[in-house]
Amino acid sequence: MSIKKLAKNKKLLTLIVITAIAFFFFAGKLFLDAIYVPVIVMYHSVGEEARTLDGYGAKLNVSPAAFAKQMKFLHERNYKVIPLTEFIERMKTGEDIPPMTITITFDDGLKNNFLHAYPVLKKYNFPATMFVATDFVGRENFLTWDDIRTMQENNISIGSHTISHRWLPALDEKGIHEELYDSKKILEEMTGREIKTLSYPLGAHNEKVKKIAGEAGYIGAVATNPGPTKPKDDIFALKRIRISMTSDNLLVFLIETSGYYTFIKEVRDED
Repeated sequence: MSIKKLAKNKKLLTLIVITAIAFFFFAGKLFLDAIYVPVIVMYHSVGEEARTLDGYGAKLNVSPAAFAKQMKFLHERNYKVIPLTEFIERMKTGEDIPPMTITITFDDGLKNNFLHAYPVLKKYNFPATMFVATDFVGRENFLTWDDIRTMQENNISIGSHTISHRWLPALDEKGIHEELYDSKKILEEMTGREIKTLSYPLGAHNEKVKKIAGEAGYIGAVATNPGPTKPKDDIFALKRIRISMTSDNLLVFLIETSGYYTFIKEVRDED
């Protein structure tokens, strides 16, 4: 083979290799963009005493030390922590929510959220939303109205977790209406603030529940993980990542807050 032909073949081979690399790069990027789900994390109990609380075992508990470590991790790696209302507005308008952006939420309104999570959030000036079931306020191990008002003054938003934490899809329209409308009204009267967001108890919802939530005046609602067939941009069924005892390992926490864990979990659970 002549030197000229050899040079030409090398150029062709180089072009093929570059083209293949570019193809796989862009195909990979398209795939990652498709499976990326903007991150909303969901906490419940933040305390050492979780096993003594009815219904709050290790799966729903994060120790105060682990929570502090996780918030420090977000702070030191320059994650952008945005309020849930901003997250919803961005979703609604189609505005980009880039990687390393995160929204923090808490379900049920446990007292240990005020004792252990709130001081850490305040330290880093992280916004968060705490979802409160109004019937639980003031009970043993749950937030008081004074706790709630104090947190509101320091970057913590309050959302509705209904009145009595019932399974909403099992209720008739009147029952759903009461749980969503009345909890919003009570929270607004007791806090002096507009209540804009809702968390479905146990993540349970259907189209009727979502419709009534919109009619009640909520701008959006969070679920847990509705499943792989559900869209990631439904502002009345937003997917969340549950943070639990296993997240004590910061490598696990990194994966969970990457934006790709929802896809991993949905594929894993489908199997």
